[in-house]
Amino acid sequence: MGGLVFFLKISIALLIATSAQAALSVQAEDAVKQFLDKHPSLEGRDFSIQWESTKFEFQTCAKAPSVELLRKDKAWGKLLLNVRCDAGRAWTRPVSLYVTVKGRYLALTRPMKAGQILASSDWKWVEGDLSKMGDNLVDDPEWVKDMELNRSQQPGNPLRLNDFRPMSVIKSGDQIRVTMRGRGFAIDSSGQALSDAALGASVKVRIADGKIIQGTAVSQGLVEVVME
Repeated sequence: MGGLVFFLKISIALLIATSAQAALSVQAEDAVKQFLDKHPSLEGRDFSIQWESTKFEFQTCAKAPSVELLRKDKAWGKLLLNVRCDAGRAWTRPVSLYVTVKGRYLALTRPMKAGQILASSDWKWVEGDLSKMGDNLVDDPEWVKDMELNRSQQPGNPLRLNDFRPMSVIKSGDQIRVTMRGRGFAIDSSGQALSDAALGASVKVRIADGKIIQGTAVSQGLVEVVME
């Protein structure tokens, strides 16, 4: 008798789970699949969907429902979507799912320190599940051209855009050239940079007489100071 009761409990639980999952209609599933197929973050990528059960019913809509992605730019990982019917009797239902994405990203081949610039031998392509890697993965080396690392990295580390900063053209302590420009004149001098600076950034320089002036990094080792 106990075994029969146990069997009935399991059967009922499975029936409830199946019914909950079946509440997401074929029409709604198709609308979600089409939405994901066209999403820019999944363009050209191999992905699969894991549907989560729902307690809501999805009535047939007179035309294909619309789909909206909530709170994320990329349509992978754990997602919350809104499926909405605007034809006939309108309704909106939330849909939870997990999208697994296979793709490639850049990873380091050697240890590197902050301030270093990637050469072609410093990275390799790695295939993996992008949905587990977080955001801002670098999947095009052109994205980090003329950029430098802003923190130390170990071999195998996936590279992200926030691991980089604009390349410094001025280094703190360097002897640099200084051009002071004013109305009708230009004077070339030299000085010592007091901080790092990327192209176009402001930087302080100590010139020969000990005076500290502020200018703009305009090229490698060159600061321009505009005199009023």
